[in-house]
Amino acid sequence: MKFHYILFNAVLLAASGLAWRGPLPRADPTGSTPPPAGSAAPPPPPPGSAPAPAATGAQGVGPKCGKGYTYCGYMLTSNGHNFAPNDISKAYCNGLQELCTNGKPKTDVSQAVFLCMNEQPSNVELLCACSGKCRNDAESNYIAHCDKPCINA
Repeated sequence: MKFHYILFNAVLLAASGLAWRGPLPRADPTGSTPPPAGSAAPPPPPPGSAPAPAATGAQGVGPKCGKGYTYCGYMLTSNGHNFAPNDISKAYCNGLQELCTNGKPKTDVSQAVFLCMNEQPSNVELLCACSGKCRNDAESNYIAHCDKPCINA
């Protein structure tokens, strides 16, 4: 009889915990879970309104890249990486001082290969100043490289 009393109290305790917290959310067949009860989704924008502009480096979102990945210079200032062109030029001149005059690159910085050194805060270093074009496409498995030899003097 004592065993039934303990089992009955354990079931009551579990049920009261569920009643206090509310029912558990059911799993969606797609694998996603619904938002918890009480959290309202933001209202949809009114019809015909323009989407909110994406954040840029000037609005507080800093540069970002994946540590160890290579990037063409033109990729770092676009494609959501948010590097300022001046930061790319500084990294270029720090890597190849002989190709810079008064802190200004003599060749096209957008056609150079950079290596991401850190993710947060993100910074890059020059790997190769391309004498041709910097490529980063499916044919090359999206690994940034020069189509002609580097001109690193």
